[in-house]
Amino acid sequence: MNANLNTIRQPGLWLTFTLLSVIGYVSTADAESANAVNDNITFDTEILKERGVDPKIAELFRHRSRFMPGVSSAILTVNGITQGRVKVRFDDAGTLCADRLFQQQAGLVLPPNYSDDIPCFDLRRAWPQAVVQTEQGESKVNLVLPPVAVAKPGHNSGRWQHGGNAGMLNYDASYMNSSGGVSFGQIGSEIGLNVSDWILRSRQTFSRFNGDSNLNHQATYAQRSFSGIKKVLQVGQVSLANSLFGAGQVQGFQIFPESALNEQPGPGLVDGVADSPSVVEVRQSGILVYNTLVPAGPFRLQGFSLLNTRSDLDVTLTGSNGQTRQFTVPASMLFYAPLVAPGFSFGAGRIEQQDGIKPLVGTFATGWQLTPYTGLFAGLIGSSPWRAGALNLDSQPFAATRLNLQGTVAHDAKHAAAGTSISALVSHRLTERLSLSANGRQQTSGYRELSDALLSTRYDNANRSGRSRYQWGSGLGWSTNVLGTLSLSWGRTITFAGAQSDFLRTDWSYRLGRAWLGLSLEHDTGTQSGRNDDRLYASLSMPLGDKRDITSFINTTKYSARGGARYSDRANQDLSWSLASDRNLRNDRTSVSGSLSTLTRVSQLGASINHNSDNYTSWSTQASGAAVLHAEGLTFSPHQVSDTFGVAQVGEESGVRMDTPAGPVWTDWRGYAVLPVLHGYRRSSVQVDTRTLKKNVDIANASKETDLAHGAVGKISFDVLHTRRVLVTAQMTDGSRLPRGATLFDSGGRMVTIVADDGSFFVPDAAADMTMEVQNAGKTLCTIHLSLPKKTESSRLYENATATCQKGY
Repeated sequence: MNANLNTIRQPGLWLTFTLLSVIGYVSTADAESANAVNDNITFDTEILKERGVDPKIAELFRHRSRFMPGVSSAILTVNGITQGRVKVRFDDAGTLCADRLFQQQAGLVLPPNYSDDIPCFDLRRAWPQAVVQTEQGESKVNLVLPPVAVAKPGHNSGRWQHGGNAGMLNYDASYMNSSGGVSFGQIGSEIGLNVSDWILRSRQTFSRFNGDSNLNHQATYAQRSFSGIKKVLQVGQVSLANSLFGAGQVQGFQIFPESALNEQPGPGLVDGVADSPSVVEVRQSGILVYNTLVPAGPFRLQGFSLLNTRSDLDVTLTGSNGQTRQFTVPASMLFYAPLVAPGFSFGAGRIEQQDGIKPLVGTFATGWQLTPYTGLFAGLIGSSPWRAGALNLDSQPFAATRLNLQGTVAHDAKHAAAGTSISALVSHRLTERLSLSANGRQQTSGYRELSDALLSTRYDNANRSGRSRYQWGSGLGWSTNVLGTLSLSWGRTITFAGAQSDFLRTDWSYRLGRAWLGLSLEHDTGTQSGRNDDRLYASLSMPLGDKRDITSFINTTKYSARGGARYSDRANQDLSWSLASDRNLRNDRTSVSGSLSTLTRVSQLGASINHNSDNYTSWSTQASGAAVLHAEGLTFSPHQVSDTFGVAQVGEESGVRMDTPAGPVWTDWRGYAVLPVLHGYRRSSVQVDTRTLKKNVDIANASKETDLAHGAVGKISFDVLHTRRVLVTAQMTDGSRLPRGATLFDSGGRMVTIVADDGSFFVPDAAADMTMEVQNAGKTLCTIHLSLPKKTESSRLYENATATCQKGY
């Protein structure tokens, strides 16, 4: 049940405790004897009579504690490993019925002597040494099986569910308008189809910035994972993955190892501080690779695709007042271990790059796991203007140390240049609270990336002396109970012309009671203006209870200083809002702002407005979500769907909340909800929030799990039962009460309930027209006919009724 009924009547509670005490009145010798002979327990019927309990109940409870016959929900463990909550079925003798679905959920090998025609397959029939332990009070089933009975983990275990068809649409829209003359709007969409593990996707973005519109078709491709060979095939407009080189997007195909189990984020990483709501544009080699809208304050951008990992990023911030600011992220700070897994990968296609030639390109990469802690990777890439080869060594020589080395040789035929590049990264954890890292890169003057080779000769000549020759970087992370948490990152670039630029960032946070103090420092000498950019951002956050907090901050640069405060309030788990005010300490100008964000059943919505004393007003709105077209119709989701997703059904109940790996979702008017993110080749859990069920609805199992292959569309059904709970005040025909402890049985001879002290009884699942027989001490006293209205009230936990027990009814 989704509610506790134990507090309905105190007399009923007393009788329940009496019954439990009688059931527990069994000697140790009796219990041990019962274990040996069909788990039978013998009750003292005289004690039952003395305590006013019908001795006939002893027949119902003479077996040891076990699950009731039929289907139940239980937490399953196999050889000590929890498999999650599953459906289990027991027969009348208490035997666990291990059907095909149960064995699949338990991760077992299907025995040779198994047959679907066997009504209740006992695991001990296949594995005589199997032990089945049940803890009915805690809804647990523990299996102890020989190792040969347990399937080995992996894609070939047979547990992964394939197939399923559905269409999808992801959308992400934002708009900002300012009286300062800045207008920016963007709509990103992804449409696609999942058919028999094939993934079809098309991504495009429409943006409008100060009157200039741009429609950017990003990619269209088809993808499928082949679990037998553990490879992924992509065809269409794809970004060559699993490579030691950055080749950008091509029109072609690629095959690479299935990485769904060990997916890593992309190399893009930009940290900064925005003085006001701003448009951020990230360019690499002069090409726009990412743009978005960020609020005032610190921001972090990551997970976007780059042309390569060796060219600097040029970041431009355009504030709501029209002012712009640029800074550079050195390539050495982008360096990550290559996304190359042991095994081969290759791809080929025609390069898609704006304002450049579009030659054919082919790439091949492979890796070897030399030791459990050392991997060697090699790659080749070739095209008419550019070709290269690379070796990468990734090693963990000590438990706390990681080392990565890569050497690349490249030839730029278009510009008649050739060169080498050597990169290194080492990280070491001195203690659990202190870690250090260092990285460096050196390249010769003739070294070019593929993105450089595709650009014009004039551009290459203009930037020849400005190319970096050396790049070094280091990092420190330190966490203490006394001084808080400190992180430090530093990078230096020296060009072939001898110019030097440094980038330094320090972050410190410290807990003051319930409050948090944060401090960020930035020093950048490589700005496009040629002037040093020094920034300080400090904040103090003070919680006001569990849902509210106040944050004050100060943001200073060489030419400006701003301070302010923000009040944030989380009204509930799906709605939050904030009010803020800040002041320019140099010119005494003030601005105020407000924001609102909410998670609805069909979309995520947000809005904000900002006004300052210069009469600049800006406002922005955001909306994101998804729609899925499946066999039962169209269903919306407030979260965007991934490659692997599903649809859940909770009967025909609307507005039921479910917790999924992507966040909460709700059922629509037909009882369907989108499961936007389900892990491919990993188990995913979905939980129904039973508090959102109607009072007269019970659910058999509120938690379920999926084991989907990459690209599959899952279907989960939660079985619900509409129950009618009735508290009946009954009497005999002469007006006397029913005897305390009398037992009621339905027309099928099944026990329904027991009469309480005051003669009333509670029916947990009543029918509109129900007849029950009242027995006491094994004799039939009378019969009750329960007459109820046909329509039940779903908002009430139980109904009240009266009845008369008649003899010879």
